Amino acid sequence: MRAVRLALLAALCSGAGWAGGPGTTGGVGLKIPAGARPTGTGGAFVGLADDLNALFWNPAGLATVSKPEASVMHVQYLADTNYEVLAYAHPLGVLGGVAGAVNLLNYGSLPRTREDVNGLYDGLFGTASPQDVFVTGGWGRALPPLFGLDRLSGGASAKLTFQHLSGGTYAGIGVSGGALWDAPVPGLRLGTVVDNLGGVAGIGKGMPLGWVLGGSYAAPLGRDFRGTALLDTRLSVDTTAQANLGAEVEAFDMLMVRAGWRGGGALGGLTLGLGVKYPVTWMEKSLLILFDYGIAASGELGSSQRFQLTTRIGGHKKAAYLGTLRAGRESGDLVLTWEGSGPAWDVLMRRPDEIGYTKITDRPLTSPKYPLIGLATGRYGFKVAAVDPFLPDWKGPVSPEIEVDIQAEGASAPAPLAPAPGPAEAPAASPAAAPAAPSASPAAP
Repeated sequence: MRAVRLALLAALCSGAGWAGGPGTTGGVGLKIPAGARPTGTGGAFVGLADDLNALFWNPAGLATVSKPEASVMHVQYLADTNYEVLAYAHPLGVLGGVAGAVNLLNYGSLPRTREDVNGLYDGLFGTASPQDVFVTGGWGRALPPLFGLDRLSGGASAKLTFQHLSGGTYAGIGVSGGALWDAPVPGLRLGTVVDNLGGVAGIGKGMPLGWVLGGSYAAPLGRDFRGTALLDTRLSVDTTAQANLGAEVEAFDMLMVRAGWRGGGALGGLTLGLGVKYPVTWMEKSLLILFDYGIAASGELGSSQRFQLTTRIGGHKKAAYLGTLRAGRESGDLVLTWEGSGPAWDVLMRRPDEIGYTKITDRPLTSPKYPLIGLATGRYGFKVAAVDPFLPDWKGPVSPEIEVDIQAEGASAPAPLAPAPGPAEAPAASPAAAPAAPSASPAAP
C-alpha cells in the first residue's frame, strides 16, 4: 500500500507537459477535483458552474448564487488518501456572490528514506505524514444589463496553499479568473478559466497553471425530465492536454443521474454520479438538502469516491413536496389538514358549479390547518399547493384533489365528509385553476 501511495504522488506530478513538464509545479493537491457533482460528470463543469462548486471550477458561476449555501465533502481518494472540503457561498444582490472554502488533503503515512554520503539509498527511518491545506475565496458577478451584457459574467478566486512535507512546510498563493456566457441559444452556456496562476515559496515551483475551455447544453426531456451535456478541454503546464465529457439527467427535480469520461493521463477514465435533493422546514425556514455522490476510475490506481452534503436556504425554483390532504371536524368546525414536507401552503377550491380552481388564501399559511367557514351547501373540491416563502412566483406541484360534501349552517342535517375515489392526479405545472381527477391519496411528485 505504501508503494501505491508513492505511485499516486508521482502520478499527480507526472505527464508530458507542453511547458514545464513532470514534477515542475507545487500545490499538486489542487489537481484533485473538488465536488461530487462535477466528478460524476467527468470533470466537465467549467462551462456550467451553476452551484457552489463554481468556486473550484469557474468562479464566474458565483454570479448565480441567489441564497446562502453550505457544503461539506469527504473524498475517499486513492491509496487511503483522504480529502475533506468545507465550503460556503453567500449572495450579494446586484454585486453577485462570494464563496470561501477550506480543503484538507491527507496522504496518510509514508516511509522516509535515508541517503549515504554519495547520495545513494541507505535504508528507511521512520515515517512522514504529508498534508496539503488550501484556503480559497472567490467572487463572481454578471455584467450590467446593457445591450445584453448581463448574459456574460466574470469571477476571480485566490488560493492559499500550505504543503507540509518531510522537509518542512511550504506556502504558496495562486489566483484564477473565469468567464461564463449564456448564449442566445436556449440552454447553451460557454465558459473559460485560467487556473492556478502563482507559485510556492521555498521550493521554487509555480502552481499547476492551466487553461480550460468548456461548454454545456441543457434541454427538457419531457415535462418532468431535464438533460445536460457537458464538454471541457484543458491545457496544463505539467500534464498532457485532455478532454472531459459528461452528462446529467434530472427527474422530477429530485433525482439526478450522471456519467462521464475523464481524459488525459493515468488518472483518467469512467465516472458515475448520483444526486438527490429534498426540501425540509427548519425554524420556519425553507431548506433544500442535497446529497451528491461521485465515483471516478483512475486507471491502475483504482477509483476514488466523493460524498457531498449541501444545504441551501430557500431559493430553489421547484421541488416536489410530498404529503396528504385530509378533511375532518375539530370542535364542530370543518377543517382541512395538510400533512406534508412543504414549509407552507395555499388552499385551492373548486365550487360546486365550477370546473376550475380558485386560490382562496391571500398569503402562504404558517399553520397546516385551514378552517372551512361560510360555504354554501354542495360538493367542493380542494387542493393545496406547497409554497416556498422565498419565491412569490412558486410554480411547483399541488396535492391531489379531495372532494367534501358541505352542509350550510341552518340546514336539516350535516353531510358526511366524502373523499372522492379514483387515481391520484399528476402534479399541475402551476397552482392556477385547473380541472382535477378526484383522489385522497398522498401527493405524487
